[in-house]
Amino acid sequence: MAYFLRYLNNKEYQPIMKKTENQMLVIFGASGDLTARKLIPAIFNLYKGNDLPDNFVVLGVSRSDLGDLKFRSKVVLESPYLEKERKEFDADYIQKFADKLFYEDLGSDYDTSYERLEKRISDLDQKYGTAGNHMFYLSTPPSLYEPIAKNLSDQGLNEETTGWRRIIVEKPFGYSLESAKELNEGLHTYFKEGQIFRIDHYLGKETVQNLLVTRFANSIFEPLWNRNYIHHVEITNAESLGV
Repeated sequence: MAYFLRYLNNKEYQPIMKKTENQMLVIFGASGDLTARKLIPAIFNLYKGNDLPDNFVVLGVSRSDLGDLKFRSKVVLESPYLEKERKEFDADYIQKFADKLFYEDLGSDYDTSYERLEKRISDLDQKYGTAGNHMFYLSTPPSLYEPIAKNLSDQGLNEETTGWRRIIVEKPFGYSLESAKELNEGLHTYFKEGQIFRIDHYLGKETVQNLLVTRFANSIFEPLWNRNYIHHVEITNAESLGV
């Protein structure tokens, strides 16, 4: 599901989506640009396609001083990335979507007690019937992956006694093979492999996909394009946005 959250604006993927179980999506780093620019618009596409489960809420988690109302305004009601949708649909429809979004301020540090966060998740779970199914999306630097996983574990938020729990981490997954292995071991300390999803949204870009097609669908290149003849592949993607 994480992959489609990023790419559902592409119509070719929409017929694949099926309604899934009731659940809560918890986004760490929710005050950042990625959430407003990519994640929330993708979730809105699920919403307008009637692909969200009946009971579904998003809990944004970050260090910014926001509440539910300010968060909804930032990523939906006043977001430049949903301006077109706000003109296309009536205000009540947009507001109904915005009402599915909530926010929890962690304070000054991600590496802190998640006791208050656990209570907020529990309260939302009971009020909105998300059946204990929680998906933790880490839109944060990789240095925070393990501390967040540990703090979730300390509050029992990794346990699947009621419902399922998933943790999703984005690239870059470490900065070298050694750091990637350390990061992987750290996540395995707190979550089982079946609960961990690692995604790289650039693998969905047409340029990268075309490389695969060129290699495997072409009898001339397929025998030659392998590790015996190619040292590495480097793709540069220039963006106007800052890092």
